[in-house]
Amino acid sequence: MKKIACVALLALFFTNCKKSNQDEELKSAKKTETTASTLKEEKVKKVEEDCKDIQVEMGSGKECIIKNTDINTVYQSIIANKEVEESEFYLSTLPTKNKSVEINKNGLISIDYEITTDKVAIEMNYEGGVTEVTLEKVENTIKKSIYHYAD
Repeated sequence: MKKIACVALLALFFTNCKKSNQDEELKSAKKTETTASTLKEEKVKKVEEDCKDIQVEMGSGKECIIKNTDINTVYQSIIANKEVEESEFYLSTLPTKNKSVEINKNGLISIDYEITTDKVAIEMNYEGGVTEVTLEKVENTIKKSIYHYAD
């Protein structure tokens, strides 16, 4: 009888320890998720934008003024924050000269990069329209324009 009681107590003890470990693992996983999302939010908050919506013929747009930054940082922010649909097809770094990249996925035909001094124009050609992203350096600010046009 004592043996059965000891086995039962040991079983309860191990079950309780296992449950505690699972609880700790869940808390750790939740804490990691929270930390990652907090870091991402902080990264997004670092770039202060002054934006306004623009209506254009056969489309819409948005213009933003971003202070104390550079074109490459804004470009990377567009990709990281998915500010434009299919931005995952953007080149990982801005090219140094004009370039056209064939995509042919998700209705996106190609992405054309036009690089000039202090200005980058990115044209995304879709089967049903065009999206234009322009990044223009004016002193220590960047003017970011995103326009969506239908065919």
